[in-house]
Amino acid sequence: MKSPCKTLEKTLGYRFKSKERLLTALTHPSYRNEKGHETCADNQRLEFLGDAVVGLLAAEHLYAHASDMNEGDMTKFRSTITNRSGLARVGTAWGIGGQLRMGRGEEQSGGAAKESNLADAVEAILGAVYEDGGHRAAAKVFAKHFVPRLENRLVQSPDMDNPKGTLQEYTQRVRQTNPEYAILEESGPAHDRVYLAAVTWDGEELARGEGASKRGAEADAARKALARLQDS
Repeated sequence: MKSPCKTLEKTLGYRFKSKERLLTALTHPSYRNEKGHETCADNQRLEFLGDAVVGLLAAEHLYAHASDMNEGDMTKFRSTITNRSGLARVGTAWGIGGQLRMGRGEEQSGGAAKESNLADAVEAILGAVYEDGGHRAAAKVFAKHFVPRLENRLVQSPDMDNPKGTLQEYTQRVRQTNPEYAILEESGPAHDRVYLAAVTWDGEELARGEGASKRGAEADAARKALARLQDS
């Protein structure tokens, strides 16, 4: 049976000089807390590095291949693959949920499928690749796994300033029906509320989103629904 490192290296298309870096990238903080601080490192520092690496590589690609795009639009398109949902989709494609090292409590609570855990691990893995092999190695992994998604966004060109309108145009075009939104939850103090919204289409929930207002939560849900539909 292949080790998690060998399986993931084959998926990434990169062989680590130091397997320990990859193991660290797959280590959730709960695992370290459960095992003891002296036992191992978790992936938070690599996540910090990887966040910068992914952002840089996305910016480089857009700067080189989208010469007619202004700064604002490049920022929006970069966000579609570097935000939490975009990164989590990459993590799902890599199959890293079952390879994460987590504490028992986090594992039992469904941590392997949590969007935040998958996104953090993807950033940490890119950080580990960069630390292990430098910019060239990270750029190769990015080109293989992120550029096709980014190019798909460039072709689709959704109006990210009006995701609800774009989603409605899509659903009308496909089935002549509109998406529906519902606020599922409100949390936080009165001065710092957080709303959770869901968007459904023909009885199927497409996505959930969060925001500081109901409108913002619905827009976030619509944006995630568009990303899901474009990946299907």
